[in-house]
Amino acid sequence: MSTRYELPHRVHDAAIYPVKAPNGSTIVLYGHETGVGILWRGGRPLKKTAAPPKQPAKPAKVNGTNNDAIMIIDSDDDDSAKAASQPTAPEAEFEDDEEELDPDQPYPSFVQQVRISLNTEVLHIAVPQIPAVSALRPADTIPAIFSKKIIFTVACADCTVRVITLPLGPPPQAAKEKPLSTKSQFGEEVVKVHGHQSIARGVTMTWTSRSEPDSIDDSEDDMDVDGDDDAAATTPGRRRRKQQSRSRSRNQGEEGFDLLVASHSAELGGLLKIWRFQLDESSLVAAHPIAPYKTLTLRKPASRVAFNTAQYPKRRHSQLLIADATGTARIYDVFAPSSHRRASGSPSEPGAFVATFTSTFESAKGNAYSPAILAARKPILDIAWVSDGHHILTLLGDGEWGIWDVDRSGPSPPANPSAFSLRGFVGTSEKEGSVGGASSPKKSGRSLLAPMTPNTRRRKEEVLFQGSASSTAIMRGGISVASLPSSSGTNVEDSVIIWYQSEVYKIADLAKFWARTASSGAGNSLPSPGLTQMQDMPLLRETITSISQFDTTSQASRMAVPRDSLISAEHRLVITTGTARPLGRDLNAMFAQEQAETEEARKTDQALLSQGELDLGGMDRLLEDMEGSGAISKSLTLGNPRKVLFASSAA
Repeated sequence: MSTRYELPHRVHDAAIYPVKAPNGSTIVLYGHETGVGILWRGGRPLKKTAAPPKQPAKPAKVNGTNNDAIMIIDSDDDDSAKAASQPTAPEAEFEDDEEELDPDQPYPSFVQQVRISLNTEVLHIAVPQIPAVSALRPADTIPAIFSKKIIFTVACADCTVRVITLPLGPPPQAAKEKPLSTKSQFGEEVVKVHGHQSIARGVTMTWTSRSEPDSIDDSEDDMDVDGDDDAAATTPGRRRRKQQSRSRSRNQGEEGFDLLVASHSAELGGLLKIWRFQLDESSLVAAHPIAPYKTLTLRKPASRVAFNTAQYPKRRHSQLLIADATGTARIYDVFAPSSHRRASGSPSEPGAFVATFTSTFESAKGNAYSPAILAARKPILDIAWVSDGHHILTLLGDGEWGIWDVDRSGPSPPANPSAFSLRGFVGTSEKEGSVGGASSPKKSGRSLLAPMTPNTRRRKEEVLFQGSASSTAIMRGGISVASLPSSSGTNVEDSVIIWYQSEVYKIADLAKFWARTASSGAGNSLPSPGLTQMQDMPLLRETITSISQFDTTSQASRMAVPRDSLISAEHRLVITTGTARPLGRDLNAMFAQEQAETEEARKTDQALLSQGELDLGGMDRLLEDMEGSGAISKSLTLGNPRKVLFASSAA
């Protein structure tokens, strides 16, 4: 089941914020032509405000009396008066209970929706990974601002990168009618960064300790791309360092946290900048002028960057995945000790590339005589961290997808670390403008003997002198990963959505999918599950711009209830909802409901038959019902003294 919400402007990107509002609403962010839109979905609705009471009439003045008084404010109270006059964001009041959903249309409504005008187009949106407070993750190990404010980063068409904070709860209707101040309408704060000379192609963000890179908790990290010796882990010195690291991580609430933001553009052949901001309890601190924490010049312009989904204090939380269109993906650790030394002999600043992966080569696309030196690797459309940052899921330009086993902890690690441990194809429908792509249906061999025309001759000349012209340059696709950690914090259940052109595919549990695929490849008789294609999405022939997934619960995951997903098209938002009924897996209740519905339909058909108004469909249902109960040869009296006999065909 799905529903769509039409928007009056073009949507470039959308994201779901990982923390819910105080009233239980899920927060949806989307970038449009003039700024950012924020939606609060579900939860307790706002209270309907009553009309303000009428002001009592002022008493008329009487001659000879004057009650006018002059108030004198002491100069010592100027500061307190100014502080009291500072505008504060108004707080909304909510109903006691959440709205009751219609079983036939279980779509939570939008409690509130606002738009923040930035006077420029918002092209990309990034939100941080925020863990839930639990017994394994106390509140003092998470920045306190995440429980009060929404923090996200946008890349705009005016070459700026902006970090926006605003209250977590939805504002009242009065705030939409009257701005809070000349610079803020809903209590939002915008930090503008002028760091690129061209439009940023993407942005990502995470958070870390303010003392990084001085304190790193190796004990919380299972990933080791640098190849540390396992025997050294048992030495007393290393154990002491781990204990000191644990003690430092416990005190992070006192030391504070910082926000890391990475943005990339195509200037200078590929530029990546990393920004670092200080996080207070209720605001983001940025001292002007804002200088980047690190600047990297890339070999090629990046097509996608993403911070590791692992959370601090795990060491890999500062790893940044950088992918480009030439089919190369590299991992850059912001806080890794650098192997280079300065001319003075002292070690340089931290930060180093720790791993490199490359995609497979493109096929010749019908030209068997193309020289091998002109072969190009498949471009990377999108890339994402999975399995709590242990593996990398990538989508290539021809519809091929695969998983790189970074730390070789998967069920089927390959001999070549750069090869896919798990791979497949999406997009089986005929591509427009493609020439026999790898994921297209196989064509007849006679297509290679087509007569030479000026058009085909020109294409062959381009392949001969310029290399194989990739037909995937206009291909669009993306990956959405939503993780659900276990109660013990060891295993992570990843729900994956891969979209390619207008087709959307889903993997409910990536770990189970990978394990069963590996076991079936090893000769196990248990068949491997396939990707599930999502159908009936009301896109109305519009292009998909992004896909995100809503949060779920452990109980819903055990009952195999699919996650709700948010699909942003060019001018609309589409929300798909699982069709599972609240009955879940209670088979007795399901059978009871089905039996009740069947009995009600039988009574209706009998009433129509007694009135002589039963159609052929109802008669067929009666015959099937009597045949199933063995009463087809018996006579029936339906409230009428006349008997209706159904003779068998043998008679």
